[in-house]
Amino acid sequence: MSDADQDEGPVRVRLTSDGELAKAYALTLTAMDMRALLASEEGAYAVYVAPEDELRATWELDQYDSENATGAAAGKQSRARPAIVVAFSTTALAYAAVLLFFFGAARRGVFDVDWAGEGAMMAHRVTSDLELWRTVTALTLHLDLGHIASNLAFGIIFVWLLAKETGPGIAWASTVLAGAAGNWLNALWQAPTHTSIGASTAVFAAVGLLAALRHRWRPPEFSLRYWAPLGGGIMLMAFLGFGDGNTDIGAHICGFFAGLAGGYWMSRKDKAWFGDEQRQVDGLKLAGFMIAGAWALALMF
Repeated sequence: MSDADQDEGPVRVRLTSDGELAKAYALTLTAMDMRALLASEEGAYAVYVAPEDELRATWELDQYDSENATGAAAGKQSRARPAIVVAFSTTALAYAAVLLFFFGAARRGVFDVDWAGEGAMMAHRVTSDLELWRTVTALTLHLDLGHIASNLAFGIIFVWLLAKETGPGIAWASTVLAGAAGNWLNALWQAPTHTSIGASTAVFAAVGLLAALRHRWRPPEFSLRYWAPLGGGIMLMAFLGFGDGNTDIGAHICGFFAGLAGGYWMSRKDKAWFGDEQRQVDGLKLAGFMIAGAWALALMF
């Protein structure tokens, strides 16, 4: 953490004339593992949090106001709500549609295309022939119904949790990017003949992103609370990422650490994108463009 970050004091996330509402805000944040401070100022009650919790606290309180329909009457501090331009449920349906389309296309040979042959992550084709688009196309292909069902379920769950930290557009874009990076790392690590498909690399990338964004990057402490986000992410990866002989454990590990690295980088940047409507839209466009563009390249070359 930089000296500037250390010197920065608590930031105000709400100002309300209702003392009971201010207490409810503080309790809500405490329940979400954030330290909230109440102060009396300007003839009203202010709620403060640590700078690193500002965006998440604002998001949680906006949700609280929305659910309780008290935002307008409370005279809350004016601040743009983190953009949910497209409801997460809609993006989740789009995710499911993409995976199901390529699953069906590969099984039926739609358009007389060998979808698995053209899109699988083949290590030598990625590292030697520089067919980098395979790191993305492989995320959309699956072996069987059990394979796709697990990646649909866990993908939606973990990206939904990630979206609560970043907004849906950034969540999907960062998951696809980190998933592709994980496939690239796996190609470097594995033997040249290694082949891999499945969205699980991106699913574990989302776990890594979530763990890194929820971790408070500062000098280590010997406390469970400090290590909980990283420890929880590693435990999830260990519990879900190691399976039978058909499981590409290397892809899961590489996806997780690619997400962890990406999440750390994101946590050190200005998080104004969280509440930026245009960046959320751009994130959704980027995720879609990466998948469509990668497949266009796969079919062209």
